[in-house]
Amino acid sequence: MPKITTRARRALTEERRKQILAAAAQVFAAKGFERATIADIARHAGVAEGSIYNYFKNKDDLLISIPRQIVTPPIETVTARLQLLATETAEPEQLLLTIATAFTTVFRQNADVFRILLSALPTLKPAAREKYMRQVVSYAIGALETYLAQQIQCGVFRRDANPQHLARFLVGMFFPYIMLHDILQVEFDADWDYEQIIPEAVTLFLRGALAA
Repeated sequence: MPKITTRARRALTEERRKQILAAAAQVFAAKGFERATIADIARHAGVAEGSIYNYFKNKDDLLISIPRQIVTPPIETVTARLQLLATETAEPEQLLLTIATAFTTVFRQNADVFRILLSALPTLKPAAREKYMRQVVSYAIGALETYLAQQIQCGVFRRDANPQHLARFLVGMFFPYIMLHDILQVEFDADWDYEQIIPEAVTLFLRGALAA
């Protein structure tokens, strides 16, 4: 039997991780985090229960690893676009609209997963919560922070602005809509048209609310 290469082994490991995480997301969504077990996830993934521990420490580790798998593809796409336009003169408004739309779409499409995570976060150990913040939240806005820092250096944004703060301010302008409407599923009479909300948020971020 030919010896498997290191590259092939890594690819198989990553594929198995994705398989387990996909199964965990479906099981958590169907049974809830508290009622779901590692055995349930193993059966759904078609793997031995013990093999899951080769990839994840426990059920908490599985839960906080799911969002990273979800946000990685759109973040990589946005990062590639930002790098492509790094040497070009591009309007900040259009780029921020692209980022905000990608962020909103991925959260809305996976609202059930983030709903479970939100309910479970208070019960997770501090180390698990810290890992979630590091590998999901910080990772998700990392590309935005990098872009804003570059634009500050170029003089597009105020030089006294903090890119970390700016990134969080922008995300914070439209995230409450996602949280209330899509994750918590609170019903309001307000218009939840994201095609209108996102451009308004980006415009307010760039120009403020004061009349010119």
